[in-house]
Formats: sequence, C-alpha cells, structure tokens
Amino acid sequence: MIAAVHENQVRLRRYVLIALCSALFIGCAQVNFTASPDPNSRNRFLEQIDMNGVLTWAVLPASYNSHNPTPWIVYNHGFGQTIISIVTDPPHSAFVQSLATAGFVIVASEYRNPYCWGNTECAEDIANLQSLWRSKLNLSPAPFVIGESMGGIVAWNAISRGTLKPLAVIGIYPVCNLADMYTNNGFVPTIQSAYGFSTPSGYLAATHGFDPMIDPPSIFAGIPIQIWASYSDRLVVRSRNADPFAKAINAAGGSVTIHTTQGDHGDPSNFDAAAVISFFSSVLTGAP
Repeated sequence: MIAAVHENQVRLRRYVLIALCSALFIGCAQVNFTASPDPNSRNRFLEQIDMNGVLTWAVLPASYNSHNPTPWIVYNHGFGQTIISIVTDPPHSAFVQSLATAGFVIVASEYRNPYCWGNTECAEDIANLQSLWRSKLNLSPAPFVIGESMGGIVAWNAISRGTLKPLAVIGIYPVCNLADMYTNNGFVPTIQSAYGFSTPSGYLAATHGFDPMIDPPSIFAGIPIQIWASYSDRLVVRSRNADPFAKAINAAGGSVTIHTTQGDHGDPSNFDAAAVISFFSSVLTGAP
C-alpha cells in the first residue's frame, strides 16, 4: 500500500512538472532555475522529456560554455527517488549542487519504472538519457557515473550491457547483489514486477544476466571505482553487496576503493562531494 501511494505521488509530481512546462509554452529543456536551498547558487536546472515520455533533468554549472566540451556525470538514483527529491532534499541537493559548482554537468532520468532494479528497460532509459543530453549540450565524450542505492545496480547492469561506458564510477551504498535484495529486504513485489515474474520459482530465469554479483568481474576491472558504504546500513547490507563486489573486481585486476561511512541507509556521511570531485578530477588529469 505504501509503495502504491508513493508511486501515485511520483506520477502526480511528474504530471505537475510537465503541465507547468506546457503552461509556459516553451520546451522544458529551456527552463532555467536554481534548484538549490542556497539562494546564491548560479547553477542552472533544465528538464527534458525523452523519446519514451520519461522526465529527465540536467544541472549545469554557471561556468558552462556551449563552445567547450564539459565533463559530465550520469546520476543513477535510488528506489523511488524523483527529480523533486534529489534537487530539493538534503543531503542530495547540496551534493549535486557542489558537483555542478565544481564544473560538472549532472544528468539523470526518472526511469519509466522508478523501481526498475536495473532491468533491460532501465538500461535503455540510461542510453536514451545520454543521447538526449548529448544532443542538447556540449559534453565530453564519456561520462562519469554515480549510482545511489538501487541506482548502483542500474549502473552496473547498464555497464555490463554496453549502454554506459564511464570514465569512473561512484557508488553510494550501491546495490550490487540483486539476489540479496530479493531474499533479504522485502522488495519481492517490485523486483518481480521489474523482471516480469510472479513466483519465487521464476526468479532465476527472469533475472538471468542481471545480477552484478555473478557477472564476470573483468567487466568492471578497467573502470576506476570508489564506493561509500556503512556497516550500519540495514537496507543495502555492505557485507553482502559492496564488500564482495569490490573484492571480486580487485582480484580480477581492477581498482575499487571503499570508504567506510556511518549510520544507516541515507546517512549524510555517504555524500562526500569534495572527495568525489577530487576523484573525478584526478581521472580527468590522469593523476595517480
């Protein structure tokens, strides 16, 4: 019941945003406003509907110049998150605005299904997101990626399917183990819906090839990865997600660093903008 109410709220907010754009008689991609609690922020917020009617957004730094390619970040959001929650709620708002202020464009999709769990449709949404904003903005050839919570498995599965080819990836308490989320955290209805099966016996066939934990770790070994996760997180359990995932990739010759945070799922300590900016900047410059 709670999930159904939340989904209706998400849809209502989406329709309100679209209606506002229509009422202004201009394309949403041309609507600029500061989406930050900080009234001094000069970053710009843009919205655009993709080819499948999915709401997407971009935050542009004040320094953005259409004549120069700008480094950019694909933000893969968590379970049920929306544009409204990310750009207005702490700690997400300050985190995203800090990344933009540092000179990065941030783009994101709400996905056709906000509870997609990294399915094929969601990988296509991420492909559409990139195509859309590449056509609107002057962006560097490859993006950086952030995967938060369920957005972790969205990112890993898009990478494994070749629809996302990042320079580097940040995981914020990322889901890396679909089977664990299905059997341990009460997400059975939404995972079944996302993958189109209705009984536990259908799980293996329906989700085959969509669990990063059993993907060949070599898929991710060539990508610099840093993860923020807490051992107190009771929703995405680090010992069954980030830890074994990182261990397998590092054993395959990859480079995954985990930063230990505090508190439960969503704790502000996971949103370390300064460290993320430093990491992405070092990748851009080739610094060790």
